[in-house]
Amino acid sequence: MEGHTRTPAAASVAAVLGDGDLLREILIRLGFPNYLVRAAIVCKWWLLHASDPAFLGRFHDRNPPRLLGFCVGKPHQSYKFVPLPQPPELAALSRRVASFCDDAFARSRVQWITHSRNGRLVTEIFVRGTFRYSLLAPLLAEESALIPPPNPLLYNNRSCLNRMFLPRDGSRDGITLVNVKLANARRQVRATVYVLGSGGWGVPITVRKSVPQDLPPGLKDVLPPIHGKIFIVTTLGYTLVLDLKTARFSTLELPGGVGSNFMLSCVEDYDLHLVSMKGFQLSVWLYRMTRDGHGVGGWLLVDTFCVLEACTRVAGDSWVRQNGDLVDVVAIGDNAEFVFLDHLASGVVFIVHLRSKVVQKVYQRVHRIGFLPVMMIWPPIFPTRIVGHDQED
Repeated sequence: MEGHTRTPAAASVAAVLGDGDLLREILIRLGFPNYLVRAAIVCKWWLLHASDPAFLGRFHDRNPPRLLGFCVGKPHQSYKFVPLPQPPELAALSRRVASFCDDAFARSRVQWITHSRNGRLVTEIFVRGTFRYSLLAPLLAEESALIPPPNPLLYNNRSCLNRMFLPRDGSRDGITLVNVKLANARRQVRATVYVLGSGGWGVPITVRKSVPQDLPPGLKDVLPPIHGKIFIVTTLGYTLVLDLKTARFSTLELPGGVGSNFMLSCVEDYDLHLVSMKGFQLSVWLYRMTRDGHGVGGWLLVDTFCVLEACTRVAGDSWVRQNGDLVDVVAIGDNAEFVFLDHLASGVVFIVHLRSKVVQKVYQRVHRIGFLPVMMIWPPIFPTRIVGHDQED
């Protein structure tokens, strides 16, 4: 029918968008994962290409997920979300996170954010001898507040170091949460790990390891699971590594000269990054690992530079110098893309973009507080079905 005859321009557009190779080249230039989701709802044909794993790998390499901001606060006291400047394409996402967090934190001012990963937050409240957790997803209305089922096996001993973590992609292999409890006594470390999956809490894994000397009370920290391993940071020049697959402890020696002021982050494959501070000297290390978790060749120093000049410049009048200046590493991104530094004397918090070495002042604190980066979700969550649209529409 004449009314349905396509103009030459419309026919040309249809020919381009109907070519899978050309369509993928257009989609990869959208620049932001949220725009990719918008494109995917146009029709089933676009969804097929936008959600293809191989295409998503290319998209991630070209357009990695952005840091939207960070949550700051003190455990079991009030938190708030601090947005970072965003391009116009992400402004709405940043506002959504801020609004969600304002409401969620106002409802309970005694919670503790135990972990932030991939656009989600885990909060904890200790009430009447019991840890109660919530899983918050500021960017996903349908996951606005998930309450994990209680686990009667969890021993609620506040003298133990207790951490609740998200897996790397939020639900890998059906895993929703990983709970780690550590106890240290008589030169022995005991770790108990619980995994929450689609079938509920699984059978706990308990592993013990003897250590040469008693660790400092409370240990230093437990890092989020990286490549199926849990890293227990000590102040004695090494890190204990608990392999969840084999239920065994091993010891990871730190690079020479690295004390306790460092953090680890995962790399896209099976490697590790370590970012450390010594004075104002920032160092980035790489530890090569095989798929089965064995180290290859030890630590490699890949970058080192001084942040003093940049920090004093961007801090301006807020900068305070004193003898024995300390700068703490307080948060780090995956692939060591960025690191948050806290200058203790000034209370100024900086973010250092490690690839470009750009330093920005992002916060002025009064008291010591925790920092938890809030990232965009990756991989994007696409609609499961699109009604009324197909390739020919």
